[in-house]
Amino acid sequence: MTETNSQAARPSRLGNCEVCASQAARYACPKCEVKTCCVACVQIHKRELNCDGKRDRTKFMPISAMTEREFMSDYCFLEECTRYTEDRKQDQIKRYTQQQRQLPLPQHRLRKAAQERGTRLQLLLPNFSRHKENTTYLNWKQRRIYWHIEWLFVHATASSVTRLVDKHCDEERTLADLLSKYLDLLQAEALEQRKLLQHHQTAGIGQLSLWLRAEGVQRSGQRCYRLAAHQTLRANLAGKTIVEFPAIYISYEARPPAGYDLIDSDEEVEAAKSNNKRSQQPQDPEAKPAAKRNKAAAKSTQQPELHDIYGLAGSFAADDNSCSSSSSDEEAQPN
Repeated sequence: MTETNSQAARPSRLGNCEVCASQAARYACPKCEVKTCCVACVQIHKRELNCDGKRDRTKFMPISAMTEREFMSDYCFLEECTRYTEDRKQDQIKRYTQQQRQLPLPQHRLRKAAQERGTRLQLLLPNFSRHKENTTYLNWKQRRIYWHIEWLFVHATASSVTRLVDKHCDEERTLADLLSKYLDLLQAEALEQRKLLQHHQTAGIGQLSLWLRAEGVQRSGQRCYRLAAHQTLRANLAGKTIVEFPAIYISYEARPPAGYDLIDSDEEVEAAKSNNKRSQQPQDPEAKPAAKRNKAAAKSTQQPELHDIYGLAGSFAADDNSCSSSSSDEEAQPN
């Protein structure tokens, strides 16, 4: 009895609980090293500190502070990384880390048709969720592209965006016609979305501004193009780069969505178009850049001048030799 009392009176090696501070600590969190005394205090510390209780296996630790437990943990972590790598190598979908050059015939035709329309279409690898969601296809008989479009209706609060998706949008229809199903209250879809799109429906297509999320330009994640509602989808996507399918923002304000800047410089648009054309054209290893050709031409024009200088220097040397020989002959003659 006296031994148990002495053990209870003995101070804990971990000190007092850092949550309630009334009892001796019995546990230490492997991640944040907070000392607790019971399960209730453990749950409180996880909730307040947003801690999952798992030790960070990649955290730096000096060799002098490492014990046998840390060495075994690192060894097991490296084995897990090896197994993960081998598993990805055997997976036929996830083993690729770069764009495949050979596409299936339908995707190749789709990208070729988009290229003929002046649109650079980039297709991701099969394991990307955006590629799995994409339903864009080429109607070979009609020679038309039916786009998968992501409509993003921007609200007054910057963080609030309503996302709606159309899977088959004819490229020959105008953006105003495509959006009428969400803005015209005579249609059933617009009535279903009345609560979410009330401000957009009140403003009407004439007061709304359309913005295409930019791709293939500098700082593309923060920039967008202005679109014309009265033009067709094909005309609006001409000269643009699209990754899988277009994402179009609809705002009832004249400025771009929050966090985006307008691409209004003609030089940047022309640069993007030239980059698209350059990427679409095959590379010719024998073709020389214009600067190199100009440099070679300048060098070829300068080459005869160098030869003339050398010939002129040789003629001067011959004249000096003849003069010296004639003077030596004059000195050798008797008076």
